[in-house]
Amino acid sequence: MELLYLDASSGAETPYGELAQGGSKSQESFVGHRWLLREKTSRELLMSVVAARAPDGSRFQHVVVQSDSADPLRAAVWRMGSSPREVLLPTSALLIKIVSNITANPAEPKYRTINATKMASALDVPGVLALLTTLGFEQHVDGDVPRLILAPTRPTAPLHDALGLLRRLDAILNGRPLPQESLASMQATQQAAQAARASSSAADAPSHRCQSCGNGIENDLRRKLAGSGEIGGWRTLDVVGSGEYRFHCDRCNVDLCAKCYDRYKGGEATHDQSHQLTIIAPITTPWGGSSYGPPPAPPAFNPSKRRGPWG
Repeated sequence: MELLYLDASSGAETPYGELAQGGSKSQESFVGHRWLLREKTSRELLMSVVAARAPDGSRFQHVVVQSDSADPLRAAVWRMGSSPREVLLPTSALLIKIVSNITANPAEPKYRTINATKMASALDVPGVLALLTTLGFEQHVDGDVPRLILAPTRPTAPLHDALGLLRRLDAILNGRPLPQESLASMQATQQAAQAARASSSAADAPSHRCQSCGNGIENDLRRKLAGSGEIGGWRTLDVVGSGEYRFHCDRCNVDLCAKCYDRYKGGEATHDQSHQLTIIAPITTPWGGSSYGPPPAPPAFNPSKRRGPWG
């Protein structure tokens, strides 16, 4: 499979290497960045992952590549794929025959009944029973014969989805060209792109908002700096531009922008005149306020590497 970075603004996917089954890969990222895992040949979307801080506070977020649990059909076929090839070859062929018979003859009762004894070896494969149960098959006992029966009232759409997944699995097992990316996969990619844009918009939102006029106040520029690509996100005002002052009322826990503060000082009713407002200068570095620690020590001078965030 391929690991790809999904750009929030353009929706472009940039490859960052490949990952084989049973393998692992380490990738640096910013919190909130979205990554996709695609099957290399068919471009089928396997997973969408958002970079986040680990719950235990460590710098590594551990992601296990697996099917989305929200899609039980894909999860069942994924479980089947963990079995040996020699077991899966007859199993996938049998399931394709069962499902395709039903989709081709939806009104024929005989295709909706499975003799569980005759396919006992297939039912022993992890994921097979979960797949049939998800499709709506129910267990019955006819005399001494256990059967799986699909009621005629069950919808057929899941059967078509399962048939597509099983044919993909069968193509992989037999080394045939894979089908093109499915509609469900393309829709999932679109949802991932929308989520990436939404998270990007949230990060680009102003750090504060004026209570009087409603306009944004970019008083804390550290988030923009952190996304700049510099070490630790530390850049200077001449690179990102100066931030905005905000004027905070502790009693009301609200802010005014500079324009509304000037009107307030002139006597206009942009805020209660009896309240005292605190002037807060723009925070442009991680140490830009009293609660932020000292700046980091610059790196040791290396004559062979003169470029760096400190010049």
